[in-house]
Amino acid sequence: MYEVFNRLNTGGINLRPQEIRTSMYHSLFYEMLYRLNGSAEWRKLLRSTEPDLHMKDIEILLRGFAMLVDGENYAPSMVKFLNNFSRQCKSHTEDQNRYLGSLLESFLAACRNLPEDAFLNKRNRRFNIALYEAVFTAACREAFRTKREASGYLSAENIATLESDDQFTKAALEGTTKTSNVEMRLKRASEIIPAL
Repeated sequence: MYEVFNRLNTGGINLRPQEIRTSMYHSLFYEMLYRLNGSAEWRKLLRSTEPDLHMKDIEILLRGFAMLVDGENYAPSMVKFLNNFSRQCKSHTEDQNRYLGSLLESFLAACRNLPEDAFLNKRNRRFNIALYEAVFTAACREAFRTKREASGYLSAENIATLESDDQFTKAALEGTTKTSNVEMRLKRASEIIPAL
């Protein structure tokens, strides 16, 4: 107890939500996320060769799955939503985790023909998390519903249309984690991005 107290009170670095979440809800689901986080296709999509020190890339993967699986039940805060989803995933069977992993791999295969900057924010050139999670959810919704892998290829034009859509953009700029804005982003994505 003294060691814990000492570490907490002698100027350590605060952990980010995903770092805390990873330790609290470690599971076979998280093992699958770690494995996929190192895949060449995912690193290419992120435009980053190395895993993020603070696990931001793991959080992006988590957000995509959380929106796909449980997005209709989203309620703020995003931290609480992701914590609850991570807790639920601790009870996944090996088959559930294997399926989700293969679903993501099939989504990444569907991204192969996209330009390298397809998911980069056009203004600041950073990875656009809101765009990624909306596209992933819309593209994989039918495959997830029927428990199959995604098939086909994503269209760069459709992704660009979604990113520049007025309703999507408004919901992605301010109050991004408000329920109405999350719902609007997912709604517009489902209307613009065909299911794979």
